[in-house]
Amino acid sequence: MSLKIRIPARLKGLFPGVALSKKTIEVLTEKLASGLTDESTDDEIDTVLNTRNDIYSFDDQRKYDDYLAGKAAKEASDKEAKRIADIAAGKKPDDVELPSDTPDWAKSFMKAQAEKSEALEAKLAAITGEKVTTSRRELYAKVLEGRDPVFVASELKKFDKMAFADDADFSNTLADFTQDITNSGLGGDRVQSGLSNMPNGKIKPATKDELDSVVSNLKI
Repeated sequence: MSLKIRIPARLKGLFPGVALSKKTIEVLTEKLASGLTDESTDDEIDTVLNTRNDIYSFDDQRKYDDYLAGKAAKEASDKEAKRIADIAAGKKPDDVELPSDTPDWAKSFMKAQAEKSEALEAKLAAITGEKVTTSRRELYAKVLEGRDPVFVASELKKFDKMAFADDADFSNTLADFTQDITNSGLGGDRVQSGLSNMPNGKIKPATKDELDSVVSNLKI
């Protein structure tokens, strides 16, 4: 049976009270499957899932999914409320064409106002995007604290070339990156763990103190 079916099934079996979004499950399945094969046993899949839960709990991921869903619902509700209010105030919605008898001066004026509005929105979006990128980079750098400066510079250079679909994609990527460098010990000896040091191929997670500072800031 395919890992795309087995991993979500084992996730539901191990953590029955955690209802993650469909998108998060798909992202997790794709990332966690990289270290498994279709021949992997249920115990091997469970080990990977439990390790991921130790680093960034699925319950915390559920809370973050709920936050994003609530945020999206509020934004949609606010947008619809504004549209209705604009109509009630006599304003034309963006998707409504002007009557054919609208004077040319009025069309020119409205076009100029629309262009100014678009320019302002673009500027605000650029500023917001820059803040989000900076915040994400700071979180990524925090994972690398205490490691070799050359390694840190190399990893941050890689980060600068990354693109994330949304906050959930970034939080999953950051948690997986934290797990990878913790298990491998790359860039320094802050954490000593790895597959070769553990019986039965089990991965020893980083200490709680080391990961709390990162995981607590995942919700940006």
